[in-house]
Amino acid sequence: MRVLTIVKDFDIGGTQRVAQNLTLGVQRAGIDVAVLGYDRRGSRERFYQEHEVPVFGPDEGRSSDYINEALRWQPDIVHIHRTGYPNHFETNLLREFRSHGTQIVETNVFARYDQTEARNLIDVHCLLSRWCWMKWTMWRSNRDQSAATILPNAVDVSRFEPLGERERQALRTALGVPSSRFLFGRIGQPLSPKWSPKIFPAFSEALARGGDLGLLLVGAPIEYKRLVADLDQSIRGRIVMVDAVDDDARLSGFYSAMDAFLHLAEIGESFGMVLCEALLCGTPIITLSTPLRDNSQLEVVGHERGGLVARDLEGVVDAMVRVQEDQALRLRVRNEAPTWVASRFAVDVVASSAIHIYEALMAAADKADLQRRLNAAGEGPPDLAWLNAIQLDGLGAAPTAFQKVLFRLLHMPQFYSAYQLIKTGLAGVRR
Repeated sequence: MRVLTIVKDFDIGGTQRVAQNLTLGVQRAGIDVAVLGYDRRGSRERFYQEHEVPVFGPDEGRSSDYINEALRWQPDIVHIHRTGYPNHFETNLLREFRSHGTQIVETNVFARYDQTEARNLIDVHCLLSRWCWMKWTMWRSNRDQSAATILPNAVDVSRFEPLGERERQALRTALGVPSSRFLFGRIGQPLSPKWSPKIFPAFSEALARGGDLGLLLVGAPIEYKRLVADLDQSIRGRIVMVDAVDDDARLSGFYSAMDAFLHLAEIGESFGMVLCEALLCGTPIITLSTPLRDNSQLEVVGHERGGLVARDLEGVVDAMVRVQEDQALRLRVRNEAPTWVASRFAVDVVASSAIHIYEALMAAADKADLQRRLNAAGEGPPDLAWLNAIQLDGLGAAPTAFQKVLFRLLHMPQFYSAYQLIKTGLAGVRR
């Protein structure tokens, strides 16, 4: 079997990193692999070269030769990592490979249902979580019987581990955090949608309930410096801000310095690599549910397993108080969470699942047979009973009847189709 991974480029980004982890994991399992970056090359290319993985990508003056070179490599399967949104170039690329008899698997990063021709070119749609699979299924047309399954992100679990207590306290001292202070923290890319300004009223309210608390922000968007400056000095003096960090060893240190990870994101998480990293360092997580956006954080964290899930802002504050008081929870996360993450998301675990998907695709007689094979090898499709149960698991107010109706409305195929048409039209106007 030969598997060609396709990504947009070889830059240092989250999707590119996951694609690299999975490709090298599949290679370790004895599968021939190659990679194609259709937009441009980048620094991540050297990781593939070090492992003798063939790399195809545009070179100056040779704009299309790399596609022909990849076709001559004769992949049995193309595994493309894509956003899920329509992309004309990607569609043409997939059409070219299909015309040569290649079968197509996608990792759909944002669980967006693509209503264009691309849906007919892709044999298996891999979603990152059951939540993503649920959203994608609700949005797709009833006429579309494409096969789908879960394939989570592959996490290199060896790159994150907790600091020893001496190193942990040394780092806290360097940050100006007293050893007795309970330190909440947040790490993320400096992109506003991946954060939420609600973190400040939550911290302020938790502080008002008593206790010596601190807040460490690593990689916050630049506007958060202004938000912090506008806070009362009694609160501002307890907040430490550090610029974005891309070194895993330093990140492990910051995760370890925290007593709890405070995860609030405006757009939620389609997966949440940052959550896995925190858990690998044994740091309990408080995460806010975002049912109208991406919400895979519910599954990655797990209420009472990797920390606490909050259904609203009041639930976040209750969770902040609870995690301070519940030493047993903190100890359980520290001792068990790294193994729990590894058992679900380690590179070799996810690579094994990917190979099962490839083998099912090559062996299936038709779409129905393919879906049966996929279901037998992994989790079956989520249903509304699962959706209702996971949304009730956490602290704070349960979803109201209005919120449930709004959720169903926003995930109707007709509404989604109208939204995509409007979005495409607006994009055309901007151009």
